[in-house]
Amino acid sequence: MKKLFAVLAVSMFLLAVQAGATVVIGQVGSNLPMPAINYFGAGPQTYANYTWSSTNASTQGGSVYGYTGGYGYLANGFWDGALGPMAGVNDSFDVYGVTDTMTFAFSSPVAWVGGFFNYVPGGSTPTTLSVWDTSNNLIESYNLTFLTGGGTNSGEWIRFVESTPIGSFTMTGNYVGVTGQAVSAIPEPGTLVMFGSGLLGLVGIARRKFNL
Repeated sequence: MKKLFAVLAVSMFLLAVQAGATVVIGQVGSNLPMPAINYFGAGPQTYANYTWSSTNASTQGGSVYGYTGGYGYLANGFWDGALGPMAGVNDSFDVYGVTDTMTFAFSSPVAWVGGFFNYVPGGSTPTTLSVWDTSNNLIESYNLTFLTGGGTNSGEWIRFVESTPIGSFTMTGNYVGVTGQAVSAIPEPGTLVMFGSGLLGLVGIARRKFNL
């Protein structure tokens, strides 16, 4: 009987944890689809169930959205476009002295948001993913710290699963980028939960690449 109560207590604890704010690492799937439009600027760009915008309107041409070319993350490798359209903040404090943020504002609240992410590691300011409620109150934030070893098209799948409806999702700093096109189906959130802890090439390369 005591063992039964212990099992029930653990089960109830896990259910309570999953019902609240949770960052899930490694679960494949995204609800941030993007069209292949190779847009540079601050937006807004409306697609599917969200409107994308950025505070970076001009640095290196502005943030990128629906971008299908190469995008570099220095020590964390390089995306060559094979992952599909992506969005990237396209600057960092250490390079340009500014910290910019991209926002995906949902037209209808969602219970989870996620995708495949990468960023330039080692910056003096954090690279932060955040989810906000429909009144723009912070639900949860998560700083990226993973290292990929520098492989092509490397990164990490990250998902926020929340009990509070998510009104918007933001990505801040250090060339952080996201894509969700690498999979054809979006699985439902699993039962196992793991709690988690671009630069467009070098600046000179980026300027040649985009004729800036």
